[in-house]
Amino acid sequence: MRYAARRTWPEKIKAWEYISEAEDMEAFALMFAEDKHLAADTEFVVIEKAGAESEIEFFKVSRTEPYALIAAEPRVESASNPAPAPAPAQSSSGGGLGFGRQGQPMDGGAEAIAGVWRAMFSNALFFGKVGATAMLIFVSAVFMAKWWFNAW
Repeated sequence: MRYAARRTWPEKIKAWEYISEAEDMEAFALMFAEDKHLAADTEFVVIEKAGAESEIEFFKVSRTEPYALIAAEPRVESASNPAPAPAPAQSSSGGGLGFGRQGQPMDGGAEAIAGVWRAMFSNALFFGKVGATAMLIFVSAVFMAKWWFNAW
């Protein structure tokens, strides 16, 4: 199979930096780490180049002599907080907000609610314009039939 790989942490490479063929994804990941001489604790992603149903897996270099890899979780980083610390897990069985990975609430905050309201308002405005246009065309057709063709 054909696979592609790129580093995701500590430096994040945007383009696929290694494309090759291997028997399986783990063998390709090990080949990528050895060929690029990756340091310990470097994380990277490997994708299977098989079309729409491609597998994606994240790996971390656990040691370099000899190279060994472990599975890694994908990192979600922002510019203001480059390395989030794991928070204690909380259960969502209490009926309140559900908590996702690292204890972050899954509601999206005020920005998500504002986006929903904005979308609802823009949809209502769009359908109002469409309805007004349809009514204008219908009334115009009635008046044209009345005055131009003496329909009644």
